Amino acid sequence: MYSGNRSGGQGYGEDGGPEGPAPAGTRSPAPLFSPGTYERLALLLGSVGLLGVGDNLLVLVLYYKFQRLRAPTHLLLVSLSLGHLLVTLFGVTFSLVSCLRSGWAWDAVGCAWDGFSGSLLAAFSRTLHLLRWQTVFPQSLMWL
Repeated sequence: MYSGNRSGGQGYGEDGGPEGPAPAGTRSPAPLFSPGTYERLALLLGSVGLLGVGDNLLVLVLYYKFQRLRAPTHLLLVSLSLGHLLVTLFGVTFSLVSCLRSGWAWDAVGCAWDGFSGSLLAAFSRTLHLLRWQTVFPQSLMWL
């Protein structure tokens, strides 16, 4: 199956390449951005990934370590942190590796997994947030 990436194996080019013409509807293997742009994107994604993992792990460790932080309002933050940690680990990783390789580095299955996991983990994060909000919301109205 042709994935449209330049990571090897298929040999399809604009003129067909050694394996004949590319299947209909496939992209040209020309890079989307310049190499400098890919480097900047990789730096940005790497920074976002490191900050996201570090900050979210810090929230989870502090919640686990300190007993006085175990309140319903803080549990809302923990559920958001867990959801964002999973999105950062699974979502940023695919894009970061692709930026480091100057193009999509995965095949069609990797593309499907990237989209599926991003959507699933975003829905998971929202669901946790809504469930925690439902639990916390009546208590937060008491002090208004």
